[in-house]
Amino acid sequence: MAMLELRNIDAGYGRIQILHDVTIDVSEGEVVCVIGPNGAGKSTTFKVIMGFINYLGGEIRFEGEDIVGKRPDQILGYGLGYVPQGRIVFNQMTVRENLEIGAYIERDAKKVKDAMDYVFTLFPRLEERQKQLGGTMSGGEQQMLAMGRALMTRPRMIMLDEPSLGLSPRFVTEIFNKILGLAKEGITIMVVEQNAARALEIADRGYVLELGRNRYEGTGQELLGNPDVRRMYLGG
Repeated sequence: MAMLELRNIDAGYGRIQILHDVTIDVSEGEVVCVIGPNGAGKSTTFKVIMGFINYLGGEIRFEGEDIVGKRPDQILGYGLGYVPQGRIVFNQMTVRENLEIGAYIERDAKKVKDAMDYVFTLFPRLEERQKQLGGTMSGGEQQMLAMGRALMTRPRMIMLDEPSLGLSPRFVTEIFNKILGLAKEGITIMVVEQNAARALEIADRGYVLELGRNRYEGTGQELLGNPDVRRMYLGG
């Protein structure tokens, strides 16, 4: 059984349908990437999983549980974390306050403290700057903060939407190293990424979406070696 199962998903915004019959599986312990051109439906896939947009049909299950119709906070409670696109942080809150916001569904103070210690272990820079305002951090540091905030619920799986977007090459490398580190910690990862070649290099498996539909799927290496995928999505 896959940890996350999407079967024949149709979804969109209002009356505009974006996803058409999309099917994706993510097994426990995998790193799975979703790539494709702008407008392919990659971010929309994450939003329908989290309950943010109109669900039109199909099945969405997390660890066998039907999560269609659940509120985002309920889905977080199942153990599925989400880092949206755009390095969204609370600019006027400190690093520590941003992380505490990430644990808002947890009422046990000790569990919140343990989660904070865990995040500081993964991201030592956040511990060093825990009193700094989120809005004064660099783009790469804000992305680490957004990832750390999502990890405050100690999810078993995390979805990352364009984690390297707009970052310097140094921070892109650091973010991908952090993703690999999370995978080694046993966290299942699903990542949407415009830096398709880099994502496929670290992925166990990948999916290519185009115009809201499944186009290709395979292991990361199979997709990297597919001449059609290389020509249409990887620039060569």
